[in-house]
Amino acid sequence: MTDLIKTVDVATAKQWLSSGEAILIDVREENEYAEKSVPGSILYPLSSFYPSEVPFEHGKKVIFICRSGARSARACFFFSQEHSDVEAYNLEGGILAWE
Repeated sequence: MTDLIKTVDVATAKQWLSSGEAILIDVREENEYAEKSVPGSILYPLSSFYPSEVPFEHGKKVIFICRSGARSARACFFFSQEHSDVEAYNLEGGILAWE
C-alpha cells in the first residue's frame, strides 16, 4: 500500500497551499481538529471516510493530514483508488511536522 502513496514535505505543501495549487484534508477526529488545526484545512474524519465524498476541485492537488501521517496515508490510498486522475499526497509527519 505505501508504495502507491505519494508523499509531500511540509515546505512544499505550504507552497502549494499558498499558491492555490492544493487543498488540505484533515482526517483526524473533531476533538483533535478543535485542539489544533491548519487554517484553511477541511475536516473529513477517517472514521466516516468515503473517498467518493471527499471535497476537492479538479485540477488541484489533494493533501491529506493527520497527527503523524498514518491515518492520512490510509485516506490518501483509498482516495487515490477512487480518484486515479487526481494528484493526492500524504503529508509527511502530519500536524506534528507542520508545527
